[in-house]
Amino acid sequence: MKRTTVSQAKNNFSALLAEVRGGETVLVTLRGKAVAQIKPFDADSMTDKAATELVEEGIANPPRARLDLPTFLAAPRPRLPEGYSASRLIADERNEER
Repeated sequence: MKRTTVSQAKNNFSALLAEVRGGETVLVTLRGKAVAQIKPFDADSMTDKAATELVEEGIANPPRARLDLPTFLAAPRPRLPEGYSASRLIADERNEER
């Protein structure tokens, strides 16, 4: 098990999470005393009851409803005509303006 201080964990949080994703458990200390343990999440051990208890205790937030994509993101992107490149299309438009 790896040990780190709160300040080291704060300054290198992304790297710390990468290690946890890799299976490492990290003990976080403050002034030499253990205050937290960060370990890989095991979805199989998380039951609905355990998740409900975390929400009721204010430790976790319930999942939010998934927002639908705005219509301009959900619509298919237009395609260029066969044989055209974006630069050719731009050049053709510039020539028409003159």
